[in-house]
This record gives sequence, C-alpha cells and structure tokens, in this order.
Amino acid sequence: MEIRDLTKDAILITEDSTFHDAIALMVRKQTNSLLVINEDGELTGEVNVSDLLDAIVPLDLDGDSAVSKLGTEEGFKKFVEGAAEMEVRDFMTIDIQPVHVDDTLITIASTAIAHQTAHIPIVDHDNHPIGVVSRRGLKHILAKYLNIRDVE
Repeated sequence: MEIRDLTKDAILITEDSTFHDAIALMVRKQTNSLLVINEDGELTGEVNVSDLLDAIVPLDLDGDSAVSKLGTEEGFKKFVEGAAEMEVRDFMTIDIQPVHVDDTLITIASTAIAHQTAHIPIVDHDNHPIGVVSRRGLKHILAKYLNIRDVE
C-alpha cells in the first residue's frame, strides 16, 4: 500500500475566489473541504465548513452577541449574504500540514496524530496539491497494521 492507493482527488479553489464560490463548489462536489491554491498552483491553505461558519461572523462580535444577531432567519441570512463576496484568502486556514507524494504511510499517520486532523493534503515536489488522504485513508493505514483487508 502506497500513498497513491489512499489518495482521493483534491477539490481546488483559488485564493481570490469568493465565499459564494467556495460554498457552491463544496455543494456541487459533495465535499466538506477545499484545498486553496495561489496563482502558481501552489497549496496555500484549506477551507472547510467551520471556516465558512466563522467567516460569516464579524470579528467584533463575541459568542453571545453572535448568537443574538444570528439567531433569527433574517439575521442569519444578512450575515451570510454579507460574506458572499469575501475572498477565500481572508478566511482560509493556513496552518495545514501537507505531506509529499513519496512520503511513507507512517508519515501520513504521524502527521494526522501530531496535528489532530483527519484530512491530509498530498503535494508534489513543487507544492502543487495532487490529492488528500481522508479519514477513510487513515482508517486503512491503521487496518494495515492489524492485517485487516478490504472485503470486496
């Protein structure tokens, strides 16, 4: 088993795409996360559903204030619409830990454990994303060490 065996295609979005673009792409591709690339195609971040939810809340609102202002259909809609044109670079997660396509399965598992994530971007030697190892891939790494095989 190699990294390529566990990698699923990455869904990419550019830093200058909008909040609206990100949600539309996630819905269309049926995914909960997107890898963000710059104009050179290099991995610069990730956007997940939590990032989207955080993006609709103005920075000057604390938890209780956010609940009161977002607690109605009208209020929630106003904040979502207000974030629609926000650029991905303004709300993406930049603290990501990609691994290289020729790294070992142990590197992937160690990275997932060390950074408490179940979504590991895989990049080539030019830092261009080529895929992701998700929870399913991590589960298969663990199963390998217990000699558990897929049943087909």
